[in-house]
Amino acid sequence: MQLKIKNSDLSILETKQSLIIKNKVPDGFATGPGQEYQWIWLAAADVENLLAIRNADHVTSNMRNASKITNEEHLNFLKNYASLQRVDFVLLDKNRGAYVGGMSVSLTLHGFELGKYIGNVDYLGRGIAFPMSISFISYVRANISEIDDIRAVTRQDNYKNINLNFRLGFKILTSLEKDYWLMGMK
Repeated sequence: MQLKIKNSDLSILETKQSLIIKNKVPDGFATGPGQEYQWIWLAAADVENLLAIRNADHVTSNMRNASKITNEEHLNFLKNYASLQRVDFVLLDKNRGAYVGGMSVSLTLHGFELGKYIGNVDYLGRGIAFPMSISFISYVRANISEIDDIRAVTRQDNYKNINLNFRLGFKILTSLEKDYWLMGMK
């Protein structure tokens, strides 16, 4: 099902380029003493560390495309990044420098779609997903005026992510592709 998205024909490319030039990233956050997190642009991430968390089995098993990304595929993606209707960040543990996860918003058939994951197993179950998502969504709302509605596509059996999306203000819009929910927030 394709929904009519009022802002899907708007380009975020100029805005994205301006944000990259200014190195404007989402606000960092803390989940407790000594548990501080910061964002970097995807293009600034170390490829090996990034692909290790992005290609983790627990991450790919919840994606519509469960293929692991190769180093070459990632580098080709980065070559074309300036022309892609998307914004991507990587979350780091500020004190340890460890790669934690990532978030993105990209234009799909469903509108601007949110993507998120915590790929580093050392950070699962530590209460990071909610503040991570709030930080990123707040950034999108404050800096990318072309995006009014945000969508999310979530496996119907990924109850943790569905509940997280509900906490973030998403509502189920429809069933997609047999095993997924299309969720939306204003």
